[in-house]
Amino acid sequence: MTQIPGIQSRQCQKAAWPVHKKICKLNQETTATLEARPGDLERLDALRDFTRKHRATISEAAFHAVRHDYLPPSSLDPVATSKEREDVLVIDLRTRPNAARARPETRFYCMGAQLETFSFFPEEKLDEMRLRLRSCREEATRHRGPSSAALVVLSLRDPDMELMNVMSVAFSLDQSDVDELEIPWKQFLIHMMNEGIVE
Repeated sequence: MTQIPGIQSRQCQKAAWPVHKKICKLNQETTATLEARPGDLERLDALRDFTRKHRATISEAAFHAVRHDYLPPSSLDPVATSKEREDVLVIDLRTRPNAARARPETRFYCMGAQLETFSFFPEEKLDEMRLRLRSCREEATRHRGPSSAALVVLSLRDPDMELMNVMSVAFSLDQSDVDELEIPWKQFLIHMMNEGIVE
């Protein structure tokens, strides 16, 4: 059994292994499909690097996009709300013309972002996406106390190809000391990504 990042004890690793194994298999299938088209795999690797560089910004924007749904009057029980919600933040990207020479955090241009639900995904992907969401929420709750999660889809729509990178982000349900962003979450996200600002 491989070491699962973020899970320390052997008991925790064994408990998390069935979910991790399914997600690993799905990731391997995606990579195998793309290996037949080297240009696609290269761009997916660049998209994953871009995602890693902007992870903090993406996580903050996703949290601020949904946080009001966990507060009164929308919710009197954030934990119960967390188990019902299936939020998906979709970020639309294009490859920049100078991407081959650009730093990883500036290879793509953010065209926009919108909050969706799981109806965004095709039927055959729903089980996989629910598994990702539940796994992220449960792991965060184990380590940080009551938490929720959302999925983020970075959707690359170039004229010659379309790719998606899906990540999950967790956030604490204790929002007692959380400040609002100075600008709306979408404006914050687009500005940070398009200026190549990483936190």
